[in-house]
Amino acid sequence: MIPFNKGCSHASISQVEMEALYERLKTPNKLGPVMEWPEHFTDSPSVFCKDGVWYMYFVAIAKDVNVSGYETHLAKSTDLVNWDYIGPIFRRNDLNRWDSKQVAGYAAFTETDFENMGEIYPVNGNYYIAYLAGNSDGYEPDPLYMGLARSTDPTDPNGFDRLPDPILAPEDADGRFGETKTLYKSCMFADTLGVTGYPYVNAYNAKDWDDRERIYLAVSQDGEHWERYGDRAIIDRMTNDPTGIITGDPQILRVDDMYVMLYFHYVQNKPAYNTFAASRDLVNWTLWEGKPLVESEFPWEDKHAHKTWFIRHNGKNYHFYCAVSSENRRFIALATSD
Repeated sequence: MIPFNKGCSHASISQVEMEALYERLKTPNKLGPVMEWPEHFTDSPSVFCKDGVWYMYFVAIAKDVNVSGYETHLAKSTDLVNWDYIGPIFRRNDLNRWDSKQVAGYAAFTETDFENMGEIYPVNGNYYIAYLAGNSDGYEPDPLYMGLARSTDPTDPNGFDRLPDPILAPEDADGRFGETKTLYKSCMFADTLGVTGYPYVNAYNAKDWDDRERIYLAVSQDGEHWERYGDRAIIDRMTNDPTGIITGDPQILRVDDMYVMLYFHYVQNKPAYNTFAASRDLVNWTLWEGKPLVESEFPWEDKHAHKTWFIRHNGKNYHFYCAVSSENRRFIALATSD
């Protein structure tokens, strides 16, 4: 475990700055489903641009989740609204590996700058997918590991090679309080503001034996070998709130001299919603306590409106999220700024 950078800024983000961020991030116009399959749940979108075309990695699982598990798929679009399916990237298999039955992938190392978002970048000549991995059937069965796959072409669904071992695991010796049972979604990005002292950072959510999820950081010199950063969670809304269940699925943006984290929060017996926090050092975060960026409003999302992926393109905001209804629907939906 690498200690937090001693040069970290403890300067909080003012309420005026947080309100201004909310105005820049908000997406009040909901368009509804953009990726829904009749026999599967679709989930966890990550969107990026390559050669002027938009692509989406997304996760699907059969609705009979007890005999299924996460797989990763690819779609493309020219307008960020209408999506054409390309094909599967990661399928489940019977090889009895640590990542045979659960392979939920997310785009790594995309441009985080608020006004120039989305382009995916190679690191050392490779493009990467970070993925949630496991070897048991079901819906997110414990334990889950963090895997990494690489390709010379991020748009080729058959071009990714998985690294042989997890890059982070719950049983690692340097696991912190709150992350020794399962690791979930990761967001890998370049620390362009240089606040950690490492070129690459990974923000991810994880849980311990209390089954509550918090958000942590890891850092890397090369994008493949990762070490935990800091001795604690950076977003922990659980410890002081007995009703809190999850702070999860972080996505990191850079707005001026601030990092902004979009994430979802789930409180017991209430719908999960997407919100944000802001920081100047990736360690000390100011939480937005106002109206959520995305929340349950319609019958087709009455259970949850969560799991964010945000893109700003040509002055317009696109907020992709997972909508869950009480009628057994779970799909990728879209909200925009106008």
